[in-house]
Amino acid sequence: MNTDLLKTFLAICETKSFTAAADRVGRTQSAISLQMQRLELSLGRPLFVRGSGTLEMTEHGVLLQSHAARILESVADAKAAFDVGKVDGVVVLGVPEDYAPKILADVLRSFTELYPAATINLVLDESRRLVRHLAEGSVDLAFITEGEGPVADGRVAFRDQIVWVGREGGELHHKDPLPIAIWDENDGYSSRMFKALAEMQRSYRTVVISRSMTGLRGAVQSGIAVSAMMRSSIVPPIQELTEFDGFPPLDELPIRLERAHQKKSTLMDRLEAHLLLLFKQTD
Repeated sequence: MNTDLLKTFLAICETKSFTAAADRVGRTQSAISLQMQRLELSLGRPLFVRGSGTLEMTEHGVLLQSHAARILESVADAKAAFDVGKVDGVVVLGVPEDYAPKILADVLRSFTELYPAATINLVLDESRRLVRHLAEGSVDLAFITEGEGPVADGRVAFRDQIVWVGREGGELHHKDPLPIAIWDENDGYSSRMFKALAEMQRSYRTVVISRSMTGLRGAVQSGIAVSAMMRSSIVPPIQELTEFDGFPPLDELPIRLERAHQKKSTLMDRLEAHLLLLFKQTD
């Protein structure tokens, strides 16, 4: 279908007047009448009731109205997808440190290559605080671990596994009591560790408490403690401790991509769609 004809048709539907529609699309009334005759001819159906004192659509016109709106919206989206040079500005993305290695490597690089005029302002924080940042509007988009605070209607971007970790080639996990590093005594990682250790009937002692992923990684990398973290956050010389080592995975969690609903921009929409698509492709 010719999109110009559909635009004129929608203008008529919205203004309920051929005269007003002609002013909106910048054509004469006779020109848009000819356009509607062409559209009816291409469809083989009448769209307007002829001879009526007021403008009325036939059932075919009513049916076409919803289709025409969707067609033009799809065309606009397709054009915008290729018009990357005009997509600029700043978008604030919140990322828990747990997922930084997974998100900041290939995913963001591909986005900045696609939209070179865009700027991504990264905020690294824990999920619970990122939820507050979203509510305040200081963060536009954020990855939130389900269970770490209220979530809205964000889609699940990916799933990740909480696993035990230790230093590569280390024998620390054989020690009794087991030296562990924790975030704090009440966070989700620690509670799962304590529960698992009780079920394993393993004695342990807390040797490091750190409120940052950098501190926890440092404790494991230096070989003074084992800990638990998301599988995607493991970087050498840290390695996963498996069931072969006596440490089964702790839990699988969905990670949602949430957005600040009081803020809207084309760049936010593009980054959200880009992130969801890439993670879907890597599942």
